Amino acid sequence: MATASQVEKAIFEREGFRVKLELFEGKRSALPPYSHPVMAPQRWKVSDWKNARLEAYRLQIKGATIYRGDGTPIPRDVQLGNLRDTYYAAEYGSLDP
Repeated sequence: MATASQVEKAIFEREGFRVKLELFEGKRSALPPYSHPVMAPQRWKVSDWKNARLEAYRLQIKGATIYRGDGTPIPRDVQLGNLRDTYYAAEYGSLDP
C-alpha cells in the first residue's frame, strides 16, 4: 500500500505531470501503488487518463487536480502531449526548435 504523496510522485515519474489527489474525509490513507509500467499515450486527453489510470482509486479519492508545468491547475481537458510540453517549456523555455 502507498500514501497519496507516494502515488502522486509515482504518477509524476511515470506520466510526466503533477497531480494532487483529494481523498475522501475519513477514508484510509493507504492507496494501491500506481502500477502502470509505461506512460499513457500522448493523444489521450486528461479525462481519458483519469478514467483509465485512476480506476483503482475511484472509491478512495474525491478528485484529482492536474497541474501545468508552471504549477497552475489545468483549466480544461487537454491532450497529455500538450500537457507534458508545458513542463518542458517551464524548464527550458520555448518549444520552437
